[in-house]
Amino acid sequence: MRKIPKPGAAAAAAAAVGMLLIVLLFTKPYAGMADNGDYFREIHNPGLYYLTDSFEDRHFGYFNREFGIREYPYDPNSRFVSSLSLMIRAALGIDLAITGDNRFDLRFLAALYSVLFLAAVYLIVKEAASRLKPGMAAFAAAAAAFILADTGYTVYFNSFYGEPASYIFLLLSLVLMMRLPERKAGWTAWFIAWAACAVLFAAAKQQNAPAGILFALMGLRLSFRMDKGKWRRAALAGTAAIAAASVGVYLFMTDDIKHINQYHAVTRGILEGSLNPERDLKELGLDPKFAVLAGTTYYDKYQLEPVESPLMEKEFYSKFGYGTIIGYYLRHADRAFEKLDMAASQAYSIRPDAMGNYEKSAGKPYGAKTAFFSGWSSLKKSLFPDGFRFILLYYGVYYGGLAFYYARAWRRRRHADLFRLEVMALPGVIGLSQLAIAFLGAGDADLAKHLFLFNVCFDLMFGVMLVHAVSRLAGWLTIRWKAGMHRWKSRNSISG
Repeated sequence: MRKIPKPGAAAAAAAAVGMLLIVLLFTKPYAGMADNGDYFREIHNPGLYYLTDSFEDRHFGYFNREFGIREYPYDPNSRFVSSLSLMIRAALGIDLAITGDNRFDLRFLAALYSVLFLAAVYLIVKEAASRLKPGMAAFAAAAAAFILADTGYTVYFNSFYGEPASYIFLLLSLVLMMRLPERKAGWTAWFIAWAACAVLFAAAKQQNAPAGILFALMGLRLSFRMDKGKWRRAALAGTAAIAAASVGVYLFMTDDIKHINQYHAVTRGILEGSLNPERDLKELGLDPKFAVLAGTTYYDKYQLEPVESPLMEKEFYSKFGYGTIIGYYLRHADRAFEKLDMAASQAYSIRPDAMGNYEKSAGKPYGAKTAFFSGWSSLKKSLFPDGFRFILLYYGVYYGGLAFYYARAWRRRRHADLFRLEVMALPGVIGLSQLAIAFLGAGDADLAKHLFLFNVCFDLMFGVMLVHAVSRLAGWLTIRWKAGMHRWKSRNSISG
């Protein structure tokens, strides 16, 4: 069989992924993600609204592809508080320019995401292939397509969630940063592209802010490697922009988003499974009467008390913050580990059970999910053991390998390799931060969705280990082959 050239592996992976996206997102029956209640804060300012008044048709069960556009679609007083807002407005502008009607088709947003995602896949495979033999480059391309293009990830492109922006800009930020140490021609443009992607990643969701700070630290690390003053100043400016975006995403967080997180941190976090909820509430500085809210969510159709009532504002939300929640778990380490185990038990579920993937017009059952190209997301749940202990073991293997190669690069004074290995260490740290943030910020509400970025990081680590292991095995078998050590041939054979 003819070997695939290295550049061809990246192009082939991007082409294959492109075909998968066309079938999933742009061919009937169109697939997307139903609204769990988060859409409103993203579609209100750009002037979009639902075309149905039915709660059941709007939320959870069915994916809505078309939205109405108000006469004045842009709110001049609104603030861009997320990169998702920028993506929505760009897609809306393209839709209005092409169709000129008063409806927004969500596929325009999916098309923007798809173009950026294909660029990310191409660059990732190209980066991997540059260090692999042609046969292994083809394997890396197939692995990247199988894992990264799984429907569990790409079905989000037809939605107003922050997950696809987080996913794509994280991939782009990592792969662009991998090339920075050795980039000479066009370094400035490459760096600007990396800094822009890192800013857009940090601003995609509030829970990305800690990861954004990590990128800022890597930018600072990069600035010390720059010999020329103008490049060092550029690196510091990019670092400052990333740090500002990470901090700003918290400063511009609206009260309703804070209240959603606070509500779930208590009702679906601390109170869920508590043996003495009244005592826990007293420890948080809250009235024990709120124990009746245990297990409820902010989005419940029928509520014991309206979640944005004056009573809730005065006696609930204003009484505690994230520091209070963290303090509680520090004092109750057993509850913290219990929550980490709970999060780990659902850490491999990329696709939330609560949201359907089809439009109502497709005639599918309420909440139905597409099975198209979902091999990895299906296999993953049965491949890895549950529990936080396995995650610690998994991390130990990954970082043990990185430490080995880091020590070797240090001895050989290969500074570019040191930086790349530090970049490869980022996904694990980001993943662990997401695991902790998930239950601190929202308890077990929509846990699969809140652990989306953990899954991305886990899968990136798995892809690195898989390709490395297969490459080493292939190298070992090649050596045995050349030495005449074929398994079907006796050591003492003199034939051939």
